[in-house]
Amino acid sequence: MAPTLQQSYSRSVNVLKTFQQNTANSRIVLYQPGLVSPYDRVASLRYYGFITDLRVKIDINSIEESPIPNLDVTSSRTDRITAVRDMEWRSPRKQLDLFLRNSSSDWVNIASVSLLNRMPYYHLNLLGYLSDTGAFCIGNDSALAAQITDVGYGLLGVRDYVSFFGSVREEVTVLADQGTQISFSADFNWLVTQQSALILPANPNRLQATFINTSLEHEVYLSYNPVAVAGRGITLMRGGGSYEINSSNLYRGAISAVASGAANLSAIEAV
Repeated sequence: MAPTLQQSYSRSVNVLKTFQQNTANSRIVLYQPGLVSPYDRVASLRYYGFITDLRVKIDINSIEESPIPNLDVTSSRTDRITAVRDMEWRSPRKQLDLFLRNSSSDWVNIASVSLLNRMPYYHLNLLGYLSDTGAFCIGNDSALAAQITDVGYGLLGVRDYVSFFGSVREEVTVLADQGTQISFSADFNWLVTQQSALILPANPNRLQATFINTSLEHEVYLSYNPVAVAGRGITLMRGGGSYEINSSNLYRGAISAVASGAANLSAIEAV
């Protein structure tokens, strides 16, 4: 038997979030790895991400302008470091906190940054707060978030903006498909009503099934139970809501459907 090979798939995504007065007290997720497909129900099929660039534009106007430290050429290294530290942490400021979580731990504060009023604005590279290398890896069960904290000078004001931007390379590693290839498919179209009905019987050879709600007025609800119930199960929104069964979430049992009103449901089943 030939050895099973791994395959890696990758894509690039951007981080783009803004804090302002109406969001200043919220903890906002900056990045969480995306799903391989919006229809996948298996958590392990979420990408893992490598944050390769993460910057923040800081535009603070609600506090007095931060003084530029007077660093005399005769000052010692200790005096210079102390002056810069005092400017960052003892002058009027806001505070940005970064948090990390995963499936086994709640949010943990991993870094804090002072936000000063420097005219007209300034940028800060946040990647250095996360890693000493050129990227920071986020596992498929993890997320990175940020929050503004009141440290005695209030939260963000009307003319305060803190904007995050960056890039992430996402990857997922899967085993190469060694299974049976699709050789035939059957097309279906049902008028689903408010009475539950069996739409597909169990099929031990099923490899894929795709359902699309083409109704413009009513939702359709799918169930793996003998009787589907409106408002429960897999919801297909009106105007094109869809669901797919494939190798990542394979189910070969019977499928029933019900709708909030008379709705057309089209589908294919492949074997």
